[in-house]
Amino acid sequence: MAVSHYQVEGADHCDWTDWEAAGRTRGEPCGNASDSWRQYEDDAFLARAAGANAFRFSISWSRVEPRRGVFDDEVLERYVRFVDQLLALGIEPVVTLFHYTHPRWFHEQTPWTSIASVLEFGIFARRVVAAFGDRVRFWVILNEPLVFLLGGYLDGQIPPGISDSRSLNRVFDHLLAAHCFAASEIRTRVPHAAIGVAHNMMGFGPHRDWHPLDRLLVRSAQTMYNRGVIEAFATGRWKFLLPPGTTIRGRRDELPVYLDTFGVNFYSRLHLRCPGTTRWIGDFDYSDRTGLGLTDNGWEISPETLGPLLDDAAQSGFPLVITENGLADADDRLRPEFLRAHAREIARAEARGVPVHGYFHWSLIDNYEWLDGFEPKFGLYAVDRATMARTPRGSVAVFRELGREFLHLNDENSLRDAQLSLHPSGAE
Repeated sequence: MAVSHYQVEGADHCDWTDWEAAGRTRGEPCGNASDSWRQYEDDAFLARAAGANAFRFSISWSRVEPRRGVFDDEVLERYVRFVDQLLALGIEPVVTLFHYTHPRWFHEQTPWTSIASVLEFGIFARRVVAAFGDRVRFWVILNEPLVFLLGGYLDGQIPPGISDSRSLNRVFDHLLAAHCFAASEIRTRVPHAAIGVAHNMMGFGPHRDWHPLDRLLVRSAQTMYNRGVIEAFATGRWKFLLPPGTTIRGRRDELPVYLDTFGVNFYSRLHLRCPGTTRWIGDFDYSDRTGLGLTDNGWEISPETLGPLLDDAAQSGFPLVITENGLADADDRLRPEFLRAHAREIARAEARGVPVHGYFHWSLIDNYEWLDGFEPKFGLYAVDRATMARTPRGSVAVFRELGREFLHLNDENSLRDAQLSLHPSGAE
């Protein structure tokens, strides 16, 4: 099961709060989100009721360090209480350190364009790891670093809202250096811990199957978007092209040493057209090519796309975990078959020898979906925005059923041998 701090906690004053106040989102402000800052322990019971054996959540840097160098021990203690609750329920806590948001001071004083960002993130990681100790055995340091790079420093769609292709090399290098710094802090304090990254992988298909330029653009997108991060963590080197002419390249030989498992976030498939109608280099759209329907936010449901992406991710040489997978479906009409279809794809991948060691559903509860506000409903549990009450959707039973099946079938090959309690293809 998976959530992220800003999307569920509420009342978290950070760079995204200011972004919303400036009118830079399509939906309403986050506000109290789903009230999980007060209800985390109740949410843990919901996860257990759904059959989850692991819970992925993230730490709010802005809560922990509201002013540079000033740390709030009460906030850290609150996160520790939540971890203790998970452990008491037999649920493995999986902690993400970076999930898009930053303290308000960060972009002005130590932005990702500056090498100082690496030190500041490392210090934050050190404090969090010291607070948790050996309670946490699985850490995801960066969530979707490429999405953050493109959205924050190329398209300017998310904070810090910069559109400067010249900054991309520095920012990406500093993000990966920060991963290494944080991983070193974790390894020092919890030597047996597993360290991961969560990489968003997208299916790509040609808008016109017969058109050579559409097919060429698909190959380019797969190389850049899906394989660039894989190559970086697998080899310590990266070089990929952002159309029309920006090359991201760099080298950190130590990077593969600081990773134990590779996380895949997967949601949908895009269809690409070149030349485009609005941009010559290409347009993209979601369309229902599979006949399985579109999600509430218009994304194609394409479970058969997951298998080839897992094959690509397996080229990293690391064990894989699906760190996010889900859909916006307020009526819960499509979610049951969505869960079953993706479970089948995971089983097929495992049968081919792809090392899939876990599955985290996005999301436990309805939450704040960034630029789209509260409209998309990704939760297994619906959240009443007036009362913050949680109500199980029918797909909770499907998730629980699939979890029992996979945990039973794969128990002998569990990650306990790797000092983790996650089970292959289990329902985390």
